[in-house]
Amino acid sequence: MTVQVGIIGSGLIARLAHAPGYTKAGAKIVATADVVESRAKKLAEDFDIEHTYTDYRELLARKDIQAVSVCVPNHLHKEVVIAALEAGKQVLCEKPMAMTVAEAQAMLQASERTGNMLMLGFNNRFRSDVQRLKKFIDAGELGEIYYARTGYIRRRGTPFGWFTVKEESGGGPVIDLGVHVIDMTRFLMGNPRPVSVMASTYKKFGHYTMMDTDAWCSSDVKEGLRSGEEFDVEDLACALIRFENGATIVVEASWASNIPQGDSVYSQLCGDKAGAQLTPDLTIFGEYEGMLTDKKINTATRNAHHEEIKHFVHCVETGSQPLSTARHGVEIQQILNAIYESAKLGRSVDIAPL
Repeated sequence: MTVQVGIIGSGLIARLAHAPGYTKAGAKIVATADVVESRAKKLAEDFDIEHTYTDYRELLARKDIQAVSVCVPNHLHKEVVIAALEAGKQVLCEKPMAMTVAEAQAMLQASERTGNMLMLGFNNRFRSDVQRLKKFIDAGELGEIYYARTGYIRRRGTPFGWFTVKEESGGGPVIDLGVHVIDMTRFLMGNPRPVSVMASTYKKFGHYTMMDTDAWCSSDVKEGLRSGEEFDVEDLACALIRFENGATIVVEASWASNIPQGDSVYSQLCGDKAGAQLTPDLTIFGEYEGMLTDKKINTATRNAHHEEIKHFVHCVETGSQPLSTARHGVEIQQILNAIYESAKLGRSVDIAPL
């Protein structure tokens, strides 16, 4: 039986990832909802979606929809996700999970209370190189992974729109970009429980315009509904994250920083048997007969968003647990909020167990 889905929020992430992902996965998109009617209708036209709504609750009331993607701005995640779970839907929620740990915990509790699945949109877990490296790690080839460094940094790449408004986004590059590499690296390390964070954040650029930069604009800016000039979040952050098992991740994230041109997205892991890096090529760093070895691993190129949605559809069909659970989402939310709290207080911040 074909899984029938709805998409709540018809903006860029719905257009670029979710709608084509469901189409490739063989699911049927029954309806989409957006407060901007023209946005919903445009997505429906482009992806042959029969029904559109300006009130997502009307979409959730449809009995023929089994599952939904939540693609609205961050500050709306809690409200929409809980409503969807209580309406009996299986839910895929875009990252980050929420604005605060309390909101994320409420979402987890709603999933547990209703018995409906809540999967988090940590699409980097589904990258081909990440999946391949995870197999090596699970086979014990790296041994105990005790240290990692990771980052998602841009020279100039500040988005415009709700992304830069703390009340709507929850933060800047930490919550927009850092969330990806923190989750990806922690996933490779076996999802250890975070216990403390020491961090700094900086706002040195703010809103700017510059030639030859390709900024990500939210749909409301593209449609002329807002200027995109509001900016009250950080544009660079760095942090040291400690885990219960003694492991550590050092992370950096920036929208704007004076580094070489382009984006740099990286993750390097150190194990007591071998190490690994994901970029520029998946490589295992080890030893053989008293010599150091660098072993490059070839991986297929697949769209991580599409693989993520394919996995979600499979979980809906089979009732199996998703690779990125709601509990994982809450723990990542703990890390994100601890980064901001540590930067504000100027000291290390402890993270309590769930």
